[in-house]
Amino acid sequence: MKFRAIPANDVGQSVWPRAIWIGVGYFVAASSMILLTRFDGGLANMWIATALLIAELCTADRARRRATIAACLIASVVATSLFGFGLVLAVPLAFVNVGEALIAATLLRRLRRANSFLQSSDGIIAFALVAGLAAPAIAGLPGAAIAAWSVDRPFGTEFRSWLLGHGLGTLTFTPVMVLLLRGEFARWLRSATPANRAEAAILMAVMAGFSWLVFTVSTVPLLFLPILPLMVITFRLEQVGSAVAVVILAMVGAVLTTSGQGPVNLVDGSAADHARLFQFYMAITVLTVLPVAAELAQRRDVFRRLHESEARYKLITESSTDLIVTLDRSGVITYASPSAREVTGFDGAEMIGHMPQNLACGPDPGTMRAAVNHAHGRAGSPTTVEYCARAASGESRWYEAHTRGTFDDNGELSGWVSAIRDVSVRKALELKLAHAASTDPLTGLANRRRFDTLLDRKIDDRRQNKSYGCIALFDIDYFKRVNDAHGHSVGDLVLETFAAAAQRTVRANDHVARLGGEEFGLILEGTTIEEATQICDRVRRAIAGDVTRAPSGAEVTVTVSAGIAEITPTSSRLQLMRAADEALYRAKAGGRDRLALAA
Repeated sequence: MKFRAIPANDVGQSVWPRAIWIGVGYFVAASSMILLTRFDGGLANMWIATALLIAELCTADRARRRATIAACLIASVVATSLFGFGLVLAVPLAFVNVGEALIAATLLRRLRRANSFLQSSDGIIAFALVAGLAAPAIAGLPGAAIAAWSVDRPFGTEFRSWLLGHGLGTLTFTPVMVLLLRGEFARWLRSATPANRAEAAILMAVMAGFSWLVFTVSTVPLLFLPILPLMVITFRLEQVGSAVAVVILAMVGAVLTTSGQGPVNLVDGSAADHARLFQFYMAITVLTVLPVAAELAQRRDVFRRLHESEARYKLITESSTDLIVTLDRSGVITYASPSAREVTGFDGAEMIGHMPQNLACGPDPGTMRAAVNHAHGRAGSPTTVEYCARAASGESRWYEAHTRGTFDDNGELSGWVSAIRDVSVRKALELKLAHAASTDPLTGLANRRRFDTLLDRKIDDRRQNKSYGCIALFDIDYFKRVNDAHGHSVGDLVLETFAAAAQRTVRANDHVARLGGEEFGLILEGTTIEEATQICDRVRRAIAGDVTRAPSGAEVTVTVSAGIAEITPTSSRLQLMRAADEALYRAKAGGRDRLALAA
């Protein structure tokens, strides 16, 4: 992709037409205020030209800002020369007037509010402090000094006129100018339906009627009346409508007030005082209406995004194979996705209004409580639990639930959202793998790893005085001769014979494991050394009495030797195994087919 540099003359041609129109608007606003509100030869008591320039500087890029500043400087010089202080003072006053707008726009830009101050209450407050107070106060120092020197009046009087006239005029008209320059009015007209436009026309006519009524009555102060239609317009037409209504109120009120009519003239004072009071009234009205309009716009945007999010959520939940469940703060199900039937066999509508732990397909109360506590304690972090429950078919199924707490704006828990899936296949595979990892593949007995785990657990129980117990190590006598005489396949059969004999001989709560080769281990629960000896002797005799039939028809019989050790609180697994192994060695050395006790 290639980019073409824009020549300087092209830039000039693109920015100057708009800058000239802004300059013309600035000239009209400045001239009208000088002619209408410069009552006593000093500064104009109402000033709206700065509002237009601030609005443009907040929305324009650097090239447009430079052209606009130049155009407004010229417009200010011409207006002040023709209708104000003359050419000599017009130039410095032009720089002060334009400088005020530049200060306001720069401060708003530094606060990152230049393009967004109408979108929130915080932005409107920042705008009021910067453009309605700080910038007029800064510019008012040189501006009031120039005017006071020119007309030989006190600096304080002129500074007050500047601060009130510029500050209140900026507060009143800048929002309207911003919406106008950004094309919000044109955009609303394009998107509005005929019914919307008719409603807007009726409301604006009502606003004009109220304004006319209020400012033609000079006997009763009715300044509060326009608030009613203003609020209705703000709620119905939001920022664009409220801005137009404010302009209608300002235009009607300004014309009638300057002509000596309306409740403002009930106050004793000069025409300048009446103009300032009217501007103060308009500024308060604007600062009352605009935050409401901003909040309404924000709420509309929030509701729009909420509806979009809800539509996405419904699409996801209705197409998801997981069961999506939402719960309120008390743990009652408020929504269950249509996939509930696929996951559990139950209808999702039947789940609504119940607590999960009370449903057949839900977790047990302990699991549910643990998940809720975890979700409550870790805001925004999901918790995962697995539980076994009954499906609609009656079979037990394994489910995995991912639960996340939802919180309101104050950080308070408002409910939970869970995504639940059937993981029975995975759990079956995990159990199969776990069984394979702990089972001897030939005999089906526990392997050495499982034996060590069980023995460690038994030793811990013994240390806590929960139960007694013993271990025994068995070894098949002359097993190598069996392999040499009949082959390893027959040797494997002999090992299986031992496993079957041992399992049918020991008690149900005892454990038999193959430790490796022809060596086996027994963990005998709750036995003294004497009781363990009796059990092991039964195993020894059972093995001696069993016959292993080889594929060739040969009958193979074997004997076993065993070493027995008692599990004591001070024993470690290594010590127990060494003691039992030493006893086994003594049994073999003593002639085999016998038992020996650890020393």
